[in-house]
Amino acid sequence: MLDENKKYLAYNLALKHLSSKMRTIKEIREYLNKNMFDKDTIEEVIELLVKEKYLDDSIYSKAFINDKILLSNDGPNKIRNKLIELGVDKDIIEDNIVIFTDDIQKEKIKKIADKQVAINRNKSAYTLKSKINDYLYNLGYSKILITEYVSKLSIKDDEDLVKKEYDKVYKKLSKKYSGSELEYKVKQKMYSLGFNYHDE
Repeated sequence: MLDENKKYLAYNLALKHLSSKMRTIKEIREYLNKNMFDKDTIEEVIELLVKEKYLDDSIYSKAFINDKILLSNDGPNKIRNKLIELGVDKDIIEDNIVIFTDDIQKEKIKKIADKQVAINRNKSAYTLKSKINDYLYNLGYSKILITEYVSKLSIKDDEDLVKKEYDKVYKKLSKKYSGSELEYKVKQKMYSLGFNYHDE
């Protein structure tokens, strides 16, 4: 009787936790463990919830991936890692991540990259491309697809920005150097900042 009562309590607590949003098996296991239920009770309740279709990591992962595609900038690799953290089996993830096609990735990469170009006008073309590349990679997009798009991005250094940076660098370095050495140091610094600077 005590065991059945404990199971009933755990089952209802789990259902209540599931009523607000979908959860993975791992999340429910951890939730019940946190609420001090013993391992046998937890596994019995999980088995019952799976049988009754309240828990299904495959359905969960499909919904999770669709939500991320529609509502976030996360790429497939970041989504994979999050699902692994949530305890979803890797085979299940791979079966479902196929909905995040290369075409969808390309579309999202273009949108994100174009936005970064628009809001980072104060950076050199080289620095900006590097920043976009790192940003997209950290979001979890395919390195091949990122490189493919970023390499074709046509970004020109703003002449006013180049002049402003040059003047700033020149002023700073002229306190330590002069003549041809100064000009060499200025060029060196400009290249290190990502500006394709040429002395005209």
